[in-house]
Amino acid sequence: MGVNGIYGLSGSGLDIESMVKVGMLGKQNEYDKMQQKYTKNEWTKAAYLELSSSITTFNLSTLSQYKYPATMKAKTAESDNSALKVTATASAGVMNHIVSVTSLSSNAYLIGTNHNMTRNNIVSDSETSTKLADVLFTAEEKDDLDKDSDDVAFRFTIKDGNGDDANETTIEYKYSDLLANNKSFSTFISDINNGGTNVRANYDINQDAFSFFNSEGGTKNGIQLTFGTDDAGIRARKFFENMQLVQSRNGTLDNNGTPITFSEGGSTNSFMGTDGEILVDGVKYTTTKNQVTVDGITYTATKEVSNVNVTVSQDVDGIVEKVKSFVADYNKLLSSIYEKYDEKPNSDYKPLTQSQKDGMKDEQIEKWETKAKAGLLYHDNTLRKIINEMRSSVNSQIEGLEGKYNSAYSIGIGTTGIKGQLTLNEDKLRAALADDPDSVYNVFATLDSENTTNSDTNGVAQRLGDILTTATKSIKTRAGSSADITEDSDLNNLLRQLQTRMSNFKKMMSTFEDALYKKYDAMESTLAKLGTQLNYVTGGQ
Repeated sequence: MGVNGIYGLSGSGLDIESMVKVGMLGKQNEYDKMQQKYTKNEWTKAAYLELSSSITTFNLSTLSQYKYPATMKAKTAESDNSALKVTATASAGVMNHIVSVTSLSSNAYLIGTNHNMTRNNIVSDSETSTKLADVLFTAEEKDDLDKDSDDVAFRFTIKDGNGDDANETTIEYKYSDLLANNKSFSTFISDINNGGTNVRANYDINQDAFSFFNSEGGTKNGIQLTFGTDDAGIRARKFFENMQLVQSRNGTLDNNGTPITFSEGGSTNSFMGTDGEILVDGVKYTTTKNQVTVDGITYTATKEVSNVNVTVSQDVDGIVEKVKSFVADYNKLLSSIYEKYDEKPNSDYKPLTQSQKDGMKDEQIEKWETKAKAGLLYHDNTLRKIINEMRSSVNSQIEGLEGKYNSAYSIGIGTTGIKGQLTLNEDKLRAALADDPDSVYNVFATLDSENTTNSDTNGVAQRLGDILTTATKSIKTRAGSSADITEDSDLNNLLRQLQTRMSNFKKMMSTFEDALYKKYDAMESTLAKLGTQLNYVTGGQ
């Protein structure tokens, strides 16, 4: 590059830096046009991706609910006794049932009745301690024991049921765990709860008492404790006996509330849950959670009851609300596509060049670019196709559906305006449901099992799903699926080509700029020589 300077002859000056900048203007303008073209196509790609995201979200999250019986064939179940809760799925028949709960199931549940676990002969009455060592050993014993010993001081095995399917864990602590590391009640509880069984333990600090339960009910699930005959096992057994545990079944204590005495000599102490029994229309069902599901109806019992009447009916209100939601969701998506399709570009606002940005504030740049991004997808062919197919999917009759309910219009869904916004005649919809309970589901979710892509024989939601899936594929072909431009697509290919052209043009500009500096440097030297000669001729006058 040349040296920036002003040189003169007879009062005139030569500014090489400015002359080079002027000489570069044409080239810079060419580069700026390429950069503007790149930016505009980059914005267009982003607009496509935004639209694709909206379509995908609608297709996968919103539209899917209108294809399922659980939504469009919803049923409700009512019980005439609050002691029996009922729910129904879409598969439940619209009819009445008689249900009796002859017995309740229970979980294995051991409640500690010693509310003085942390106050005993080992600590004074005015003190409490939730450290296991303070409950297991006297003060004198703690002084005499080796705090760093790796010998096991406390051990028991807990199992959550009978047979090979039962889970089992052994909890053991060394003397060092208890005396040096100060294992606490909370650690003891955590070790049981994280031991891989269904048995859960709890220490209630307010009641100063322990409790244990199996999260699974029934006779196959329980709490089985085994204590060894060595000092570690005896110490654990005495610790559990000190809890004064009693088994509770459905609110009643076993053995009149007498605390459990655990077996010695390695025997298993078993406390199991109980099965319950529910009769549905005269058929007996054994339960472990006071719950049974029969023919799409789930019965949940809270107490023993007889001859409860259960009524199953169609959830008309729920289905109507879902159709309303569909109309609103469809209109929202269609409007968002039309908004991009109808938005006209503003020719007065082009992408800013870097030199233009350098002279503007951030807020000015943001406002300018908002206007420059308008109309990127104006009358875009991909959007036009999506719009036309969306409208056709709702307006077309569903071939193969027998009876009079074979189109969206037949169940009360119509269109209004030139942009095809949907409307809903709720009275017509309710009349269709009363006449044919499956009418709404069939119109929305019918799927031709022999030809799932045949739009003529598929329901509205199925058609829309296929249309929107194809739409996202078309957008991917046009703009790719992410901001990355290395993916093969029309716009990505164009952007990469522009990047190459711009890079090559930058190199050419650098070469051209160097040539200008050399040219004007040579001119400067020539003028300097002429100046020297002139001074010589005129005698320095």
